[in-house]
Amino acid sequence: MSPSFDLIFAWLRSHQIILGWAGLFSLIMMAATLLAVPLIIIWLPSRYLNQEKDRMSKISPFWRRPYLVVKNLVGLLLVLAGVAMLVLPGQGLLTLAIGLGLMNFPGKRSLIRRLIWRPRVLRTINRWRAKAHKAPLEPPAGYSLP
Repeated sequence: MSPSFDLIFAWLRSHQIILGWAGLFSLIMMAATLLAVPLIIIWLPSRYLNQEKDRMSKISPFWRRPYLVVKNLVGLLLVLAGVAMLVLPGQGLLTLAIGLGLMNFPGKRSLIRRLIWRPRVLRTINRWRAKAHKAPLEPPAGYSLP
């Protein structure tokens, strides 16, 4: 074997415990996402894509700023973890999507609408909702059914 492979195998042998924990964490995250994503989709209100109402009005003015800071920091951490998981073990795209969903940025709502309103995505979402006896997602204003 070449010296570079020897170095790689030596590094892998010396970090077996860390790699084992990383693999276990990756499996746990995969199982959690397999459970969480359908539940989140089922719990969404059917008018989710049409809601423009500010959810922040339900939060006391005293807690708004700390809530936004923590929510955006968690979102940023998930985005960074998602980017890392694109090359490391884990659910990179899903973690990235959840992180972007938590963050506040201009155009977020229209991005979510465009992603969900793709025919295959919408069919899958509405199939899961139908199995749970939930109404299908209503089209956002200005969109027609695919």
